[in-house]
Amino acid sequence: MAENYIIAGATIILADKLLEGGLVVVRDGRIDYIGEESLEGYLRAHPTDGNLDLIDGSSSFLAPRLVEMHMHGAFGIGFENISNGADLLSIASGLEARGVGCFVPTILWDEAAVSRLVAAIETSGLPENILPGIYIEGPFVNPEKRGGIGLDQITDPDPNLCRKIIATARGRLKVMALAPELPGIEALYPILEEAGVLVSLGHSGASAGVALPPPRFSVTHLFNAMSGLDHRGGGLVNIALAGIPSWTELNADGIHVNASCMKIASLCIPPERLILTSDAVISAGLPFGDFSYFGKSVASKADGVRYSESGTLIGSNRIGMEIVKSYTVSTGASLPAAIQSMSATPSAALRLAAADSGGIMQVGAKADVFLWDSSLSSCRRPGSTKHGSEKKLT
Repeated sequence: MAENYIIAGATIILADKLLEGGLVVVRDGRIDYIGEESLEGYLRAHPTDGNLDLIDGSSSFLAPRLVEMHMHGAFGIGFENISNGADLLSIASGLEARGVGCFVPTILWDEAAVSRLVAAIETSGLPENILPGIYIEGPFVNPEKRGGIGLDQITDPDPNLCRKIIATARGRLKVMALAPELPGIEALYPILEEAGVLVSLGHSGASAGVALPPPRFSVTHLFNAMSGLDHRGGGLVNIALAGIPSWTELNADGIHVNASCMKIASLCIPPERLILTSDAVISAGLPFGDFSYFGKSVASKADGVRYSESGTLIGSNRIGMEIVKSYTVSTGASLPAAIQSMSATPSAALRLAAADSGGIMQVGAKADVFLWDSSLSSCRRPGSTKHGSEKKLT
């Protein structure tokens, strides 16, 4: 990836607005300048920058890298079946081609599968800003709200098992989804907090009066596999929409959550607390077809990825910018707000400094950026030649 260049003429997606026809200067891999000044005017004031590569950004959007914080697989590879670091490198490459520069492998609790995944991460050599760690759903969830989790992958809260899960992850566990209404669950909160694990409430039938984790917690895939909005007893949806969690995930693929519910979420939860996710599984990024998930047959079709036998929805076949576009169309939210919810916001939840991990467009930030075509359908890293052009200024 190029370290020193100027991008001229792109529509720059900032945190709070679109800057049309803007100018971005990158020096030593970090953003040195963002502004509306013309290229000619900038070079008159900074003549030594005339030797930088010029990248034509006209008819393009410039965006920070996206973060897939909750995904179970893609491109024919499920994280439960990862066997080596090469599989992770393949997924990272496929995601990068779609503007996703950071991802968190998500998996159900299975000791052997988690051990294999952690070993693959260690051998892949992928840095923390690309693969920060793993996300485990369960096993301490409500069986009545299990969604795609098998009954054999669910158990009662157990501090010793919780410690075993943390130990098996070897410092890689970033997020754990659990149900806060389960008897004994509160004993797990200090264990997870000490290990630096973000507790995320999900697969839960909790009422609004349930005892909540310490202040820093999130909610897993809002509306899905949880107690819904209730005007008397209240459900987990009430807790999320009231703005109590630090962050709330929303699967915005247009299948898991309908447009009206996405709209409600967008009105109640600001972009700095809303995390757009895909919950992508093995078939994401591939044509529709039949696949396997934890040994069970699943079908990827236009209505999502479902168990072939029961029809239960288990995940999405959409990723990255497809999620952002679906969200903006369904809610009317601005493109900067949607990008923030899939870049800077998940970075914050993962304890990644946005400026150092590339999750934000601002001076001083790491230039982990992508140029997108005018329809936000294809992208490239600055310096590549998929579309647009580069040339020397001198």
